[in-house]
Amino acid sequence: MNIKQFIDDLALNEAETVRIDCPSCRGKKTFTAIKMDGSTIFNCYKLGCGTKGAVRSGYSREDIATILNKKNSVPVTHEPQKFVFPEYVSHDIDNRWMHKFIDKWNLHDTYLLYDVKDERAVFPIRSRNGMILDAVGRSLTGKSPKWLRYSGKADFFLSSKTDNTYCAVVVEDVISAIAIAENMDATGFALLGTSLSSKSRQELCKYHKVIVALDPDARNKTLSLTKELRATQSIVHAMSLQDDIKYKNYVDLKRLDGLINMNRRTAV
Repeated sequence: MNIKQFIDDLALNEAETVRIDCPSCRGKKTFTAIKMDGSTIFNCYKLGCGTKGAVRSGYSREDIATILNKKNSVPVTHEPQKFVFPEYVSHDIDNRWMHKFIDKWNLHDTYLLYDVKDERAVFPIRSRNGMILDAVGRSLTGKSPKWLRYSGKADFFLSSKTDNTYCAVVVEDVISAIAIAENMDATGFALLGTSLSSKSRQELCKYHKVIVALDPDARNKTLSLTKELRATQSIVHAMSLQDDIKYKNYVDLKRLDGLINMNRRTAV
């Protein structure tokens, strides 16, 4: 089939992503495509398919309007420089390590790259206007450090299905933040360090409610962060977990959902 025509027919907007059946192997929901900087990058996750690549799509009228609106809405003096990935970070994620990692954590709808040099799954970190600021890589082979930041420019990682600023759940890592967004009506807010930076506190101040739900072995840190946040926010809860949130323990998720939605109807 003509893959370029297929990609063109998707008519993706800038920063839009889709996950659909593969047009080549017919794999169910194994084909992903994302439009970045005027090019559509596509890949089939199914082993043996080999369908992957990039098609220069250009910018539609809607893309240009979106880019101009973003530029006009964010002061130029405060906009950080665009992050450039190292040459060894690839869009080609068709290998057994990445397939195993994606299946384990159900990341089929998450845009990922692959660090060929260190064998890491790479999560791009975007600003609110869509610009890639940084990336964080998770080792796939037990290599230290487990998590690696590529530029250090980003202070946090956000994962959310909507622009809702009702509740943010502070977690330790990117996978846990994605689990929050996938399973809760809240934003997953992953710390990218051992403490809250001033930028992290400013971002969390945008939310009506903040819940600190760090891993069970970080209870002291959970309490200290909760105390710190209560100095600037009115509604902050600390939650003690039975397991890391990325494991989606049923009891943890049920308790967290109750805490997120507590008094929600009366929230302003």
